Amino acid sequence: MNKSKRFVWAGLGLLIIVACMGPVGEAQTYGGTGVLKIKPAARASGMGQSGVALYQRAHSIWWNPALLAQVGNAEGSLTVAKLVPGLADDVYYMNVAGAKYLEGWGGVAANIMYLSYGQTEAVDTEGTSWGFFTSYEFVPSVGFGTQLIGGPPGSIVSEIDVGVALKYVWVDLAPEWAMEIVGVQKDGRADAFAVDLGMLWAGELFLPYALGVNVQNLGSTLVYIEADEGDPLPRNLKAGLALQLYGSEAFRVIATFDYNRALIDYPDATNNLEARPKFGWGNTEELLNSGVEVSFYDRLNFRAGYVDDPEGEIQAPTFGAGLDVNVSGDYLLRFDYSSVPQALDLDRVHYISVGVLFE
Repeated sequence: MNKSKRFVWAGLGLLIIVACMGPVGEAQTYGGTGVLKIKPAARASGMGQSGVALYQRAHSIWWNPALLAQVGNAEGSLTVAKLVPGLADDVYYMNVAGAKYLEGWGGVAANIMYLSYGQTEAVDTEGTSWGFFTSYEFVPSVGFGTQLIGGPPGSIVSEIDVGVALKYVWVDLAPEWAMEIVGVQKDGRADAFAVDLGMLWAGELFLPYALGVNVQNLGSTLVYIEADEGDPLPRNLKAGLALQLYGSEAFRVIATFDYNRALIDYPDATNNLEARPKFGWGNTEELLNSGVEVSFYDRLNFRAGYVDDPEGEIQAPTFGAGLDVNVSGDYLLRFDYSSVPQALDLDRVHYISVGVLFE
């Protein structure tokens, strides 16, 4: 690889690192995009960033598309977060999701994820500035979840749900004119397609429970410059448990636990990014997430959790709160907040979600 290409790859690598500095801190996933690693929704983020087995409203399409089988009439949600507060105001994450139940079929959803890296100055090897460009990642997706097997309420197996989500991934790190400055006749853009496959098993065994699994980001690779150096998407196995520890009309306590394992295996045990990756368990440590939610009358919610990520060097608590407001019996407004840790000695990230449920 010649000097100019090394310069370009170094720039692209820095942009990808910025994405990985976001609230996920998931060093174990490694894939070539940042937006797919960021966990949406302030509810799940406040519960230790766990939620593969717990309904996450319209954002369920990301956590586990099988959860869409539990969608009510219709609902929507918007989540925003600044990823490096105090360092760059134009580096931020936004997620817009909507879901609706189709009678006799199940739940459908649409989702748009957007990650802004902000503006970057294009400077040649002699230090001359040629202007600024904006880098970002954009991922629209659609999903469907339905009940596969239904049983009587209170039974050991009351339902088994399945779901699928389809994604288009667009990464725009640098325009062609910026790449030409360093002698590369190709823009720093790439795209890919991916699919998530989810399943949920729910019932009651001493306590109401749910088991969830989601295989995320199975798809093509991102190719920026050379086809033989394509970067895989962050393939990930997500499995989890949700338990209702106590439930009444006035008071409810739910606990969650998630297990994450990378499905990218680098031949070199040191995770040399020059090595050709392949599908596999990966040679990194697992990411564990756990949390609890305490609800009063299903309106006022308090949340706490813990993130144990050895690869990302994150072992820290999360916390959050939520308020649901009934508006004239027609729809419910939801406001949620969470605070989550991240690596590299960066400040904690604050998630804000605003949603609406049509009753």
